[in-house]
Amino acid sequence: MRVIRNEDDQDPAVLKFSRKFSNPARPSSEVPDLPRHLDDLSDKDLMDLYSEFMSWVSYAKAEMVGAEIDEEREANFLRILEAKVLIEQWGAEAKGDRVTIAKARRDIDSRVISQQDQHRQARAYRKLVEAMFDRCERGAQLLSRELSRRIGLHSKETRGSRFAP
Repeated sequence: MRVIRNEDDQDPAVLKFSRKFSNPARPSSEVPDLPRHLDDLSDKDLMDLYSEFMSWVSYAKAEMVGAEIDEEREANFLRILEAKVLIEQWGAEAKGDRVTIAKARRDIDSRVISQQDQHRQARAYRKLVEAMFDRCERGAQLLSRELSRRIGLHSKETRGSRFAP
């Protein structure tokens, strides 16, 4: 869904980042579902599931940041285009126009409508990615709490066996 018109449209900060770092690859599996009862998972299965969720959190966060950058770029293109169209339409024949009429003409210009659609698409994608990130993050947090709980139980069992007669 990322809309990069050409390399010149690429943000210099994004280019600098991509020369130094790489974004996480999309995990090979789908986002896993959380089991209803975490107690039923073995320690190994719990750690495997936690690792899957953490991979998805990393990937979704990188996608979300990219989507935010794309959305902001499209919003900026829209603001610039709106200004250009307003200036174009404020020509010789429009001298008597009021600002409201000129802005209305700008808002129905096909180029502005097209750019508004690009911006809406970028915003929708960002929102969808944000929802996926939130889902993965909540799952990872739940699994992390279960891991902490098990570690706490293990510590109590170890201490109890040391001091048992």
